[in-house]
Amino acid sequence: MAAQNSILKGSVRGQIAVGRASWLGRSWNWPLLIALLGVIALVATSALAGAATPAVSASAQGIGSSDGEQTGTRAVITELKRGGSTVTLKFTIYNDSNTELSIGGKFNASGYKENGGRSFSGIHLLDSVSKKKYFVAADSDGNCLCSEGVNDIPPKTQISLWAKFPAPPDNIQKITVQIPHFIPVDDVPIG
Repeated sequence: MAAQNSILKGSVRGQIAVGRASWLGRSWNWPLLIALLGVIALVATSALAGAATPAVSASAQGIGSSDGEQTGTRAVITELKRGGSTVTLKFTIYNDSNTELSIGGKFNASGYKENGGRSFSGIHLLDSVSKKKYFVAADSDGNCLCSEGVNDIPPKTQISLWAKFPAPPDNIQKITVQIPHFIPVDDVPIG
């Protein structure tokens, strides 16, 4: 059976005549549908914008940071805490560059047991008030009390590290942290 198509002015086989009824079986109010889709798009955009730019708390930013000699690297001091006769430094090195950050021998200091030359024994605390330089503490065998055996840091990654130092006098509340190959971080509060 052939149906008449008023637009083509001829017979068309196999076509189903579709009126104004939608797939739901009723006619839609187009302005209402467009407004509904606009609200959905607005809500989705707001949700995505919030997810793309989360608020960063002060603790996530650390208590001090500095850029490294290698472009795209930075050190973030996360904690410098007093505990008895020592202070413990915790920090994270970020390698946001496209090349590996080599560790081998670049961050260690002489005077410690070698242990493969991949330690962070070369970090110092500088007290500008009493004009003292604090070196990483060592155990009775000469091993540094710091991160050791650290592998090279691949691109777009980070690593958390630590080091212990003799505690400065109690009246010293802020100190400079010097990590080799990074700009010194001044006025780091001692907690």
